[in-house]
Amino acid sequence: MAYAAFPLETQEARSSNLKIENGVERIGPIMHPGATKPSFTLRISAKAAEFRVGSRVSIDVIMKNITKHTIDHSDWYSDAGEMSYLYDVRDEDGKPVEKIVHEHPEMDTPGYYWGAISPGESVTSQLRISRIYKFDRPGKYVIQVSRADKDFLDANGKPAVVKSNIIIITITG
Repeated sequence: MAYAAFPLETQEARSSNLKIENGVERIGPIMHPGATKPSFTLRISAKAAEFRVGSRVSIDVIMKNITKHTIDHSDWYSDAGEMSYLYDVRDEDGKPVEKIVHEHPEMDTPGYYWGAISPGESVTSQLRISRIYKFDRPGKYVIQVSRADKDFLDANGKPAVVKSNIIIITITG
């Protein structure tokens, strides 16, 4: 989509959200300077708690707008899911799980989407996490997802990171 319009509340200050890229006008991201708390929450879940080695492991990420204004939900995506999320995946010993190196990464060309979440609304994304991490050994795995909040800055002036709940999945042989 070349143009996405987000409703803007005139009483709030924000940085300019009109961008011109290669002669095309684009709206986004929406920024709310001076925010005192994160603009969204993240919650993750898996359809099952147990998976077999080599099976498809997917998780649902629910991003909920907890503000009184529309927030930006635009970002990059790929075959595995949205690339705007950061993943912390560890085995039962607390060691980071190895990422998968794709033989032909050019086959997984990312794209960009424009999106917004209205106040009080949620967006659910299904992420195929087994396309990113190796679940090749039986055992328990701990998963947490996070995402930078472009509307809420930390003490260093950088987007604060919002973390999800933690889930545990079991991989069986």
